[in-house]
Amino acid sequence: MLKRFLLLSILLPMLFIRAAYAEKKLMSRHTDAYFSTISALFLYDEPENSDRFSETWTHVKSILDEIEQTVSLSFPDSDISRFNALSAGETLPVSSITAEILSVAYDVYHQTAGLYDPTVYPLVDLWGFSPRFNRNTYAPAMPYDRSYHEGRLPLPQDRDIQALLPLVGLDGIRLYEQDGSWYLEKNTPPVTLDGVVVQAQLDLGGIAKGYACDRIRAYLLDQGYAMGHFVCGDSSMIILSRPTDDGLYSLTLGKPRPGNSRDNHYASIRIRDTALSTSSDAAHAYTSGGVRYCHIINPFTGYPMNMPQNGVQRGAATVTLLSESAAFGDAMSTALCLMPPDNAAAYISEHLRNDLCTVVYYRSDADTLEVMTSAPTLALEDSAYLLSSQLDSSGALHYTGSFFSP
Repeated sequence: MLKRFLLLSILLPMLFIRAAYAEKKLMSRHTDAYFSTISALFLYDEPENSDRFSETWTHVKSILDEIEQTVSLSFPDSDISRFNALSAGETLPVSSITAEILSVAYDVYHQTAGLYDPTVYPLVDLWGFSPRFNRNTYAPAMPYDRSYHEGRLPLPQDRDIQALLPLVGLDGIRLYEQDGSWYLEKNTPPVTLDGVVVQAQLDLGGIAKGYACDRIRAYLLDQGYAMGHFVCGDSSMIILSRPTDDGLYSLTLGKPRPGNSRDNHYASIRIRDTALSTSSDAAHAYTSGGVRYCHIINPFTGYPMNMPQNGVQRGAATVTLLSESAAFGDAMSTALCLMPPDNAAAYISEHLRNDLCTVVYYRSDADTLEVMTSAPTLALEDSAYLLSSQLDSSGALHYTGSFFSP
């Protein structure tokens, strides 16, 4: 009888939990009105709380709208657009939003010795990855601009790359607070190219979506939401929990390259209460002469990541980071894209022990891809993606692949 009572005492709470879960309804909304991408909110709540969800969605959109109008280069009156128009030595008052995003950028810039640097924007523009190249009305306006030829943008000249490199360096931009207000000061000297003065410029678009995710997670938790997730484009996401006994989501990681299966993902992992950030050369890229050029620019060379060596292109195809902050993850995953595997493994082991990081490497002369991960529970689900790392007894990550062998 005692055993039966103990069994019931264990089962009854589980039944109550499942009953509570069954009362939850998944509610969702999405929009393409912000950051030129899809943003989507998924929350579990009681069915009678649909009005509450609608109010939450309205506030989420207001957060997205405020951040976009503050830092997006698509808005000529944004803080960043106005800062980019400044001459060296000039100062601009900016909002606390800009200050908070830029503070994350400064942190990752210094932590990675400059590998993440949002002042590469003039070079992003040079390579044709800035917003003005996405418009049907594009017309050459800068001295380094090229006209499209047979639907393709010719590659920039090395002399233009070298001319713009002195504009790169976040240390040349000063963020400071005075009397309760924030200011940005441009101290980087301009360069002159074919008689045209080009000033240092910023682009915080790479972490603005992650910052939006962080703000929205804080708001959802403050409103008492504990289950659901929010997606901002294909690079940033915050994940709470699901209405199951363990609360875990089964998350799939999209393929940066085709594999051997028809699925569009190469791996899966079960997670909760985290932020996801992804940087990749799969999108915002073009191919010229068999070489892939993408929007992630090396701040030390001025060239896109993974430039060919001896006719072979190799490097990170994608980096996925699960961390506490999506803004931090967006910046850090970009920096990790620019690190060779051994350097990335050492950095992850030393600085990202509390995070889960997965990097997919490729070689242009190989049919398979190598996966380095610090996530012990990551499950690879495509035979073309090969585990090429191990965690030692201390938890340090080691690259074991062959793509970067001499």
